[in-house]
Amino acid sequence: MPVCSISEETDNKSDIVIDKNLEDYVIGVVAGEMPVNFPHEALKAQAVAARTYAVRQIQTNPNINYEDIGQAFVTEETMRKMWGNNFDEYYEKISRNVYDTAGEILEYNNEPILAAFCSTTNGYTENCENVWTQALPYLTSVKSEGDEKSPYYSDKVVVSKDRFTNIFGGTNAVISEKTEAGYVKSVSINGKSYNGDRIRKILGLKSTCFEINDDGNNIVFFTKGYGHGVGMSQYGACYMANNGKDYKSILEHYYKGAILKNL
Repeated sequence: MPVCSISEETDNKSDIVIDKNLEDYVIGVVAGEMPVNFPHEALKAQAVAARTYAVRQIQTNPNINYEDIGQAFVTEETMRKMWGNNFDEYYEKISRNVYDTAGEILEYNNEPILAAFCSTTNGYTENCENVWTQALPYLTSVKSEGDEKSPYYSDKVVVSKDRFTNIFGGTNAVISEKTEAGYVKSVSINGKSYNGDRIRKILGLKSTCFEINDDGNNIVFFTKGYGHGVGMSQYGACYMANNGKDYKSILEHYYKGAILKNL
């Protein structure tokens, strides 16, 4: 297996045996996970992350079906409905970026990494252990510039006090702890502690980076970011690509210490 660091030149693609089924799957994931109008280098970074995630799942369970891998895969038929008359142009753009990175995955200690990604951060990615308990050295908090330009950067969720009481048994909600990256680690509600990610899921918040306000009739959550905040920020990748960074630099920034390899 040829090896290169993320900052080195990519190996000659003619030396790589391409698994067309895998690459076609990655095309469907990139189409489902990232806006097609994003720059080429961001789409390439997404392709490598999606391929890495898939290979990790396949190695864990060789009999797994592609549709069960857990990424937002869309079929060619769905793409045609999404893009209409632009299908040919958009499909060519995504497939070209996928095949430009064909066979490339990220590894750490000779194993495919958990290539987590999210739409938008609060300006910093989150340490993996603060979301999934397990610490991974390549999923540590880094600054993510440009996320504030995302349409999903800020949001507001209003929960009536009646609904809030039905869920939590009261309305006395106070943030008790935040992580170093600014995400909520725990919330105290009427003396009972709740994990920030649990609050996000129960109330449908876009992020665990939130503030809580009581306006008299409602409990109001103001959020920053969209998703779990771990790994590559898609809008951060877009910003880096628009500022001249290639996909290797993007991956190197978000997945510290990971190595780019060819299958």
